[in-house]
Amino acid sequence: MAPHGGQRPRLREVIAQTCALVAPRQCPCGQEGTWLCAHCATLLEAAPRRVESSCDALQVLAAARVHKEHHAGLTLPAGVDHRSLLPVLALGEYGGNLQRMVLAWKNGGMLHLGARIAPALAPAVAQLAAAADVPVPGLVPVPSRRSVRLRRGEDHTAELVRAIERTGTGQALLLRARPTTAQDGQGARQRRARRIHLAGGRARAAGRRSQPVIIVDDVVTTGATLRGMHDALSTAGMQVLGAVVVAAARLPPSPSGPDAAA
Repeated sequence: MAPHGGQRPRLREVIAQTCALVAPRQCPCGQEGTWLCAHCATLLEAAPRRVESSCDALQVLAAARVHKEHHAGLTLPAGVDHRSLLPVLALGEYGGNLQRMVLAWKNGGMLHLGARIAPALAPAVAQLAAAADVPVPGLVPVPSRRSVRLRRGEDHTAELVRAIERTGTGQALLLRARPTTAQDGQGARQRRARRIHLAGGRARAAGRRSQPVIIVDDVVTTGATLRGMHDALSTAGMQVLGAVVVAAARLPPSPSGPDAAA
C-alpha cells in the first residue's frame, strides 16, 4: 500500500537517514546532516547583480579625449572612457560559502548542487531575455577541456544549462565548442585574447537564424572566457544577449551618496 501524503516526508527522511550511514550528508560549508544548509540556501536566493564593469577583459574603448571637453554643460576630463561588451549577471562574490558551494559542485563530487543552482540562475536569464524582448533564449554553456570533463566525470556547465532549461526560462543550445587557448601562466593581455572555436551544424543553423542566446558559466574573473564566447557566437551569426554566472571574482562598488537614487 502506498504511504499517505502525511507519511511521505517522514518516509523520505527515514530513507535519507539510512543512506547517510553510508554517505553522510554534509553541506559544502561543513554543516552535517544536510546537503545544503539554510544559510547557504539563502546565497542562492540573492537578486542577480550586474558585474560586467568589474571584468577587465569585457571593457571596450568608447571614447578618448586628449584635452578637456565640454558637452551639454558637463566638463569631461582628458582620458579614456570604456563601455562593457555585454551585460553579466551574478548571484554574488566568489568567496566564503558561495565559493565553497561552487567548488564542491565543480570539483568535489557534489553534482546534486546543480539542481539547486539552476533555479537560482533562472531569474537572471529571464531578466536578460525580458530586456531584449526575447521569450525563450538559447542557453549556451562555456566549454571545458576534455581532460577537465574526464576528471570531473561530467560537463558541469552543460548539465547546468539542461537544469535551467527545465525551469522554462530558456532552451539548452549545446554547441560543439572548445577553447583554443589556455589561461594558465598567461599575463593579463593574453588572458584578454582567449579564443573559442565553434563547429558543427547546430552552430551554423543557430547563426543562420540569428538566434538570441545567453552564455552560462560558473565563475567570471577577468571576463576573458565570456569575451571569447561572445566573439565566437557573434561571428557565427548569433545574437548574444548577455551572460549569467553563479559568482564573480569581483563585484562593482554599490552606488552610494546623492547619485545612488538617480
